[in-house]
Amino acid sequence: MEGQAIITVSATVVALTQLAKWSGIPDRLGPFAVLLLSLMGVTFWAWTQGDFARPTAFAYFAGWIAVATSAAGVYGFTRASREAVMGTSVPPSGAGASPTVKDEPEPVKARATYGH
Repeated sequence: MEGQAIITVSATVVALTQLAKWSGIPDRLGPFAVLLLSLMGVTFWAWTQGDFARPTAFAYFAGWIAVATSAAGVYGFTRASREAVMGTSVPPSGAGASPTVKDEPEPVKARATYGH
């Protein structure tokens, strides 16, 4: 997908996402709604182009990610997944559990030169 197509599809999906949000989709389902509506928008656009060839597959994937991030900003992923953000816990102890301590560099010692 080229930039202009991504902007066009993003505008449509952002509007659809806003309508879905107003229709009563719970905030906890927001990320799924964004991903699904983005996939539907990019797939529909690709269908109108008539090009479902393998060489364009990654361009569609990249376009889907760009469209999804646009819609996610409007829906508010962090706010939508508040329970996930607030439910984080301290990682288990083990490798990497101790804080990083920055050692002070040792002073540079002058080297003795013999005979030069």
